[in-house]
Amino acid sequence: MGSIRKAPRSGRWEARYRDPLGRQRTRTFTAKADAKVYLAAVEADIARGRWQDPASGRMTFADAAERWLRSNPRKKATTYARDATVVRVHLVPALGPLPLTRITPGHIQGVIEQMVARPLAPKTIRTNYGVLRAILSWAVDTDTLGRSPCRGICLPPLTRTDKRMASATDIEHLADALPPDYRVAVFLGALGLRQAEVFGLRVGAVDFLRRTLTVRATLNEVEGRMVEGSGKTTASARTVSVPQRVLDELAAHLARTGRADPSELVLQAPGGGPMRAANFRLRVYGPALRRAGLEGLTFHRLRHSAGHMMRELGVPLEVIQRRLGHASIRTTADIYGSLPERVDRNVAERLDELFRTACGADVVQPRSEGGAP
Repeated sequence: MGSIRKAPRSGRWEARYRDPLGRQRTRTFTAKADAKVYLAAVEADIARGRWQDPASGRMTFADAAERWLRSNPRKKATTYARDATVVRVHLVPALGPLPLTRITPGHIQGVIEQMVARPLAPKTIRTNYGVLRAILSWAVDTDTLGRSPCRGICLPPLTRTDKRMASATDIEHLADALPPDYRVAVFLGALGLRQAEVFGLRVGAVDFLRRTLTVRATLNEVEGRMVEGSGKTTASARTVSVPQRVLDELAAHLARTGRADPSELVLQAPGGGPMRAANFRLRVYGPALRRAGLEGLTFHRLRHSAGHMMRELGVPLEVIQRRLGHASIRTTADIYGSLPERVDRNVAERLDELFRTACGADVVQPRSEGGAP
């Protein structure tokens, strides 16, 4: 239990208590009643496990963000770089000098409004808000902050837009527009590989005998350095069957480039070594899109096109999930869950065939407008 006493020299009232770690704490007040109210609140917080060190509330948002970035050493380099950019560009300029305990939901809403005004895409704003919320949740989890101010925040609604998808014919045209040493990248993208997975694919990952391809690693440029990783999620490591058309392209590519060592990268820069995404986009892929008349078809759209083509073939969502390396079937369903009209019509026709077969000769034909059977 705490106590209240009058300081002999100053004449002020001291509220004294021991914190959860047993350390003596003291706070002075002019009025005894104020000291009693304060002490009662502190003792209640300690009893409920909600007490926090008053000094921790003086930590600024900038300091908290820096500590949060360092708090997870297992975070992938690409994720760390993205989060650090969000903190540096969008969050610290708005909240950096504020003590954590002074940040209100109004401040958080203000950050969102600033991003809307820039303007940033709704999906980007939600990603940035996720970083902000994670920082403040970390502060709560470490007893640096009593309650997160991320409450009742209004985010811009996500809007679905019809983005260009590639057909099998588009894939062939685009491959023909690329330099010979890079046309295989389009077929790998249309197989469902992420761009970083294409760049990280090694010769030994292709099994021509079993007609399979194993995705084991990614290759990304992070702050000017090439970083090899294990994939976006654990589900990213996968082995998929490969169409003969893509196997033929791979065989021709490896023969033309003379890459036979299993450890060699399938796709390389013109002078050898890893391919940088920015160089590929600006010098290789972008010009090919213009030559093929397929502007707007980003490399990531090839991956989505693979999912849509499989959906049109009636491939189950579980199979699409595994081939694309989604961690959750929910992700696959959100993107490819809607049934293409052509597939839906085919279902109706097949059901009609089943009904007709089951009814046999008992099927009654509808009467014509003239009344004749």
